[in-house]
Amino acid sequence: MADTLTISAERTTEPVFKEYRHNALAFVLDSGFFHIAVTFIGATTVLPSFVAALSDSEVMVGLASGLISGGWLLPQLLVASAVAHLPRKKPLVVRAAWLSRPILLLVAFLVWQFGGQYPGVALAATMLGVFVFFVFDAVVSIPWFELLAKCLPARRRGRVVGTSQVLGGLGGIGAGIVVRYILGESSPLAFPSNYAFLFALGGLLFMVSAAFLMLIREPESHDLGNAPPTPRQVLASMPGILLRDREFRRLILIKLLQGFASVANAFYVLHATRNLGLSLGDTGLFVSAQVLGSVTAGLLMGVVQDHWGPWAHIRLIIVLTALPPLVALGAQPLLGILGQQVLYVYISLFFFLGIATGSIGWPFFNWIMEHAQGPERPVYIGMSNTLSALVMLAPTLGGWVAKTFSYPAVFGLALGFILASWCLSAGLRNPRVDSAPQPYC
Repeated sequence: MADTLTISAERTTEPVFKEYRHNALAFVLDSGFFHIAVTFIGATTVLPSFVAALSDSEVMVGLASGLISGGWLLPQLLVASAVAHLPRKKPLVVRAAWLSRPILLLVAFLVWQFGGQYPGVALAATMLGVFVFFVFDAVVSIPWFELLAKCLPARRRGRVVGTSQVLGGLGGIGAGIVVRYILGESSPLAFPSNYAFLFALGGLLFMVSAAFLMLIREPESHDLGNAPPTPRQVLASMPGILLRDREFRRLILIKLLQGFASVANAFYVLHATRNLGLSLGDTGLFVSAQVLGSVTAGLLMGVVQDHWGPWAHIRLIIVLTALPPLVALGAQPLLGILGQQVLYVYISLFFFLGIATGSIGWPFFNWIMEHAQGPERPVYIGMSNTLSALVMLAPTLGGWVAKTFSYPAVFGLALGFILASWCLSAGLRNPRVDSAPQPYC
């Protein structure tokens, strides 16, 4: 067991990856369409505005946003222990994807049926459906990362994932136009049919993404080692791993602090519509701007990840994550000067938010894939994600702070988490070099 979960110190030469071009295209199309689909249920745009239309509670808005991260992160450690030694990962990925992707269509139907007369039922159905969807997507994600590592060499993963984000971003810009039209005053669909339509579009595109998963050609696995650790063994090993692996422990803390910057994410759109006088239709512009930021994140990933590695990528993203709360804090004073033209300043907030949210996971995953080797890699990824599930509390915390104090207080709290993350990340080991960088702030 100790051998299974201990980081290998060996550095082996990268194998020859067959079917690279075919698999790269399959990964790009799968991930690209997944990104477009997520746009229609955006956790920082569409979903908060929908929940706010059904409930006037900021805490409920934050809870809905937190369910997405919690549903995706909580099960991953148990999934990791189950898939660590599976000789083939693709069958599990495909089955779980086809089980989860139609859930959004059911959510859309329930919103359409009950959103008008029974808002409580529609709200509960949406929150439960989104949570269950992301729980099943967690089952997809761990073996999906293993597929990525098996099929693509380390120095090409960045460009493949980056290309998928660019594709998803370009499609997402069009999705933002659709969102603006469907939620705008000239929309042919009234509430709740407008949101039901958006959720249905997202569900259909998630299913297109699942179809491209089936095209991946998985290479044979070798040297899978002994029997996989049981979930109980994995849970029991966590304290030892965290105590023994100082670098991994530091990464977890950085990821948690960075994740808690999302304390403000669900409230940017509400700040715009409630405090700045912007319209609900402007949500479509915010979606497009955020997706354009995601495209930029993909371009950054392709360059930074492949050339300078995950350490530099983590540091860069922390800096960019600080820009949305800074813009939000500056928008209120600018409102008196610019009037409704403050919209164009506020659009930049969602552009930077798109860069941040489009990049928050990948530099950490890539760091783990270069730090951990062999069968322990999915366990490390699962540990990282499961421990990061604490981030699901951030939006609810943000809702409480917004209700008790103000929206600017939430934005200031986000900046505090980002600053702490920046300082801690300076001492993180760079897996591309032999010596760790010297800590500084």
